[in-house]
Amino acid sequence: MKKTYQRLTIIIFLLVLLTLYTINSSLIIKSILEYTKLFITRLFPTNFIFFVLSTILIDQGLIELINNKLKLDGSVFYVTIMSILSGIPSGSKYTKDLLEKGIIEEKTANYLLSFTHFPNPMFVLSTVTTLINSKIALKILITLILSNLIIAFIFKPKKKEVYKTNSSISNDFSSSLAKAILDAIKVIIIIYGTSVFFYLITVIINKYLTLTVFSHVILNGVFDLTKGLFSTILISNELLRSLLIIIFFAFGSLSIHIQIKSIISNTSLKYKKFILGRILQIMISIPLFLLLYTIC
Repeated sequence: MKKTYQRLTIIIFLLVLLTLYTINSSLIIKSILEYTKLFITRLFPTNFIFFVLSTILIDQGLIELINNKLKLDGSVFYVTIMSILSGIPSGSKYTKDLLEKGIIEEKTANYLLSFTHFPNPMFVLSTVTTLINSKIALKILITLILSNLIIAFIFKPKKKEVYKTNSSISNDFSSSLAKAILDAIKVIIIIYGTSVFFYLITVIINKYLTLTVFSHVILNGVFDLTKGLFSTILISNELLRSLLIIIFFAFGSLSIHIQIKSIISNTSLKYKKFILGRILQIMISIPLFLLLYTIC
């Protein structure tokens, strides 16, 4: 009975959206074009190249090299560094890739899922700088990275996992490249489609509901990360604006959560580990940022 009500609620919600989109077709088309431009210029370039390179590096045995030569936990080191460089939601993709190749076990995969939620540094330093200033943008980036590393330390498994050799190392670079490109495009389509879906919901809500400035910003941030970030410009208080930006990044928005669920579907990765990580990151990042904001 509960599932029936849930399905009925979703159907009614989608029908209402369809009706409102039809009535406001010109606004919807304009919004899609605006978001597509933002996606292509800001998000696609970094996501695509990092997704392609990451798949090739795994196929060519980089993790084995890290394990054998540097004597580090190659899988954890690799996913952490790559997710910091390429941003949300790359951590879940890299983790899923390693799990499916049998390089890591379920325990390590869920451990990685809990803390590899890093925003793209270039996106933070460019976008947040336009919203506040470069000094605070850097503090926000440091806060988000450190808070995730603290979570990594808190959840670090006591027993070290026995490393598995990647039996699917490819010697054919051309086939590895082709696979990497297809893989990257598939994930990027999911990211783009999900982002547009939730972005349009905020467009309709903003058109029909009269909200206070604070409620408007929160609502946008809950549904779509990018929309939420840009809406913080309406907040005049610098500290409050900074804290909201941190919370939006740490939580990730419903759009990001759906992306994560789509990426980890049909695997043993547990979404609740990701949720727990996001709650902890918000709790850790707020006092951490306040400390940096006060002393620096």
